[in-house]
Amino acid sequence: MNKISIIKKVQLGKNSFSAENLYSKLNFSFYCVNGGIKHEVILSFETSFFLNELIKNGQITTESLANHQISKLENLNNTERSFLYRYQFFQPKECNKCYMIIFNIDEYREYWGFYIYGVLEIE
Repeated sequence: MNKISIIKKVQLGKNSFSAENLYSKLNFSFYCVNGGIKHEVILSFETSFFLNELIKNGQITTESLANHQISKLENLNNTERSFLYRYQFFQPKECNKCYMIIFNIDEYREYWGFYIYGVLEIE
């Protein structure tokens, strides 16, 4: 895979969603960076990967992720927190854009939830 270039971050109205368990699927929607077109994608643990792998392979940098406000640089560089960040690529049929959705599925006091760190338009 080639190096990933971030074009811009998509503005989200909501970034936290409840889930039943780790293997739940989230029907997530957001609007295209050009506006107007609503995209829908299913996010899940099974169809996503650890963001740390892209960072280790040099395909994306923690600095570029921090510059696009995915998380603070110290959090992205913290090896104890690296398991928190998952990603999934999405290329909708409605437009010629490619997106990377960065999220986490987490349990807190027996409640599960999805947290969307960001949706990035990439090339």
